[in-house]
Amino acid sequence: MLKQRTTQVAGTAQITERSLQVGQLRQSLIADITRAQADRVGLERQIGTLQRQQDAYIKRANNLPRLEQNQRELERKLKAAQTTYETLLNKRQEIDIAQNQKIPNARVISYALIPEKGEGPRKILFIVGGGGIGLFLGIIVAFSLDLIDRSVKTVKEAKEVLKYSILGVIPTQGRNGKDHSSIAGLDRAIPKIIGRDIPYFPLGNAYQILQVNLKFLRSDKPLKSIVVTSSVAKEGKSDVSANLAVTMAQSGRRVLLVDADMRHPIQHHIWGLTNTMGLSNVLVGQVSLDAAVQEVMPNLEVLTSGALPPNPVAMLDSQRMAILVSDFGRDYDFVIFDTPPLSGIADAAVLSTLTDGILLVVRPGVVDLNSANSAKEFLTQSGQKVLGIVINGVNTKNEPNNYFYDTKKRQIEQDLVSSSLTKFSKER
Repeated sequence: MLKQRTTQVAGTAQITERSLQVGQLRQSLIADITRAQADRVGLERQIGTLQRQQDAYIKRANNLPRLEQNQRELERKLKAAQTTYETLLNKRQEIDIAQNQKIPNARVISYALIPEKGEGPRKILFIVGGGGIGLFLGIIVAFSLDLIDRSVKTVKEAKEVLKYSILGVIPTQGRNGKDHSSIAGLDRAIPKIIGRDIPYFPLGNAYQILQVNLKFLRSDKPLKSIVVTSSVAKEGKSDVSANLAVTMAQSGRRVLLVDADMRHPIQHHIWGLTNTMGLSNVLVGQVSLDAAVQEVMPNLEVLTSGALPPNPVAMLDSQRMAILVSDFGRDYDFVIFDTPPLSGIADAAVLSTLTDGILLVVRPGVVDLNSANSAKEFLTQSGQKVLGIVINGVNTKNEPNNYFYDTKKRQIEQDLVSSSLTKFSKER
């Protein structure tokens, strides 16, 4: 380095080492180099020491998770041991208390006095009090149930709620007659036909009254077709449709009963018919009307619902249905359409625009006030032609001021006389 600096300063001139005073500088540089070398050695030792410390710290850091896990495990064991200890301590205290309680500490303060006159329980007072309380509770329960029950119970209530003319009152069916149990897949019993499954009285008389009221409902133009429906299901609209058709057929009128309930049809079960071909098949042109109609008794023919379509409303609201209803009016004296209930279904409302009106069936104890009011509001807002209502399934015991009792009494007497005369003639 000294030679290089000398060359840079002196240039090309030749300068000997002796001409330079480098002795003191050389010694200084040698001392600096020695100190630097000693510092380097010391720093290398420190680096080695620090490297070893770093390795030790890394090992300790790697052991920390395992140590923490061991610590948590020991803490859990400690808590479990403390809990067990406290439980055992409490048990021991309970045992000590129980042992201390076994020490007898009772003593006789005074002896009981023997009464001179025996007294027993006051049974009569308890019986009278219990009967009074039971009667009071029974009255409260009866009033509570009456307030909770929102169903239409009597003919008077049905007329007040719906505000339509009552065209007929059908009493409940008795226990006599054939027992038609429900068919598998149906949630209701098969309706019974008067004269075939049940005696004519008293239902026959009730349907005769309904037929006469329908006949004289309009003096200018007789009814040709009606839609029979109800507010909710299980009010007996299919019963009324079938038995009204039977009553009209027995009077000499040519009647067609159409099962327009293409959601839950039942007319084919009532008459024991097949339902492979019916109204839906006629509407789509799969079969002719003559081939689908089936005669069930003189002057009465039935058109079943047929295959169940995905959208019955669209089929009933079609031009084909209007033409079909017009053909019914030419071929038959009276046409009865059995349609679904009004609750959430528009089938009856759509079909009523093609007929002379709606006959609404109401069954006390089945329809409630809310459903009846909803049906009334729907019929009013949609401008339906409601001919009147038929009160079905009336319990004569709940109608003390009706004519069923006297009529039934007279009919029973007539039946007894007729049976006696028949028995006498057979013996003769």
